[in-house]
Amino acid sequence: MSERGGAAALLAVAIFAAGCPENLMVGNVKPVPAVHRVPIENEGTVVLLAEDAVIETKDPVHIARAKEARIPQDLRSSMSAALGLAGFKVVTSAAQPHELVAKLALAVREEGGKVYQTYRCGLRAPDGTEVAQIDWAWPQGTFVEETEVLDYATHNVATEIATSRRLAAYLRTARTRTPDAGANDGGPL
Repeated sequence: MSERGGAAALLAVAIFAAGCPENLMVGNVKPVPAVHRVPIENEGTVVLLAEDAVIETKDPVHIARAKEARIPQDLRSSMSAALGLAGFKVVTSAAQPHELVAKLALAVREEGGKVYQTYRCGLRAPDGTEVAQIDWAWPQGTFVEETEVLDYATHNVATEIATSRRLAAYLRTARTRTPDAGANDGGPL
């Protein structure tokens, strides 16, 4: 992660962990998990990830701090890398051919003095049809190195995407309807 990304992750911890001081002393420090790969028949699926993540919260201070720390941009960058590790090809322009469109969000809420974070990735077909909605909640009492916050979250989200039954079913159906979407079969081009 870049120095700027590390600073953003540090600020993310400060913004979102402020309500959980007891976990800072007794938290369970975890390594960033490996990303599960998509099934071989779905490797190389092209995902458009053109927009920064949206911060969803009722607290305008969280939004301001997140934007100041570039969390929407760094979350998008980290998610792009995690999707690549999962076997997807990520593009950033709608002009490029793609099979899926990903929209990212980070939902933050506070209840009873605790901060809850949910990392979201909505997947849609190019025509706007919903394919899958992946929501991954940060486990309470789990901490990672300060520079690995976004990688920890996006690796978990990418694994959920790679193992999504709804996504696999959609890709199977979409590719059945469009036989020339796959590899060249040796026939005329």
